[in-house]
Amino acid sequence: MSVLTQSAQLGFNNVKTIKFSDFTETVSGTEEVISIFTIPKDSIVEKVAYYLVTAFDGASSSDLTIEIGDADDDKFLVASIIHLDATEVSSTVNTGAGFNDSTTDNVVNGVVFDTASDTTMTATFNPTGDSLTDLTAGEIVVMANIIDLSEIV
Repeated sequence: MSVLTQSAQLGFNNVKTIKFSDFTETVSGTEEVISIFTIPKDSIVEKVAYYLVTAFDGASSSDLTIEIGDADDDKFLVASIIHLDATEVSSTVNTGAGFNDSTTDNVVNGVVFDTASDTTMTATFNPTGDSLTDLTAGEIVVMANIIDLSEIV
């Protein structure tokens, strides 16, 4: 069964696979931001998750984290370790500030985008040690359920 089919069965309508070979940042210790999904105006981001297929590794890199957000880097997922040498976290969902109601650790029902224009969801990869292009292994699948309210009218 394909990743897209499995993700849809779990309630995710957007899926993106990012591999070590997708990185272009060549400066050691410098983060790279990758655009992953478009959030249409008047939408709800109901949930965001990742699954680490293969931990990232290579050369003298010692750590790599991922955050998922928009203009706020960790709105959907706070920084998680996805590197082999740093006790990687294999999966997570809805850990970002956008899902926290600011009074408890409870996850709210979604993040509303009642904006004037579309927004881009991004994944920020922050390495320690080598550059991202020095990695020789790693694959992560990012999933989101984005509900475009204009499509249900």
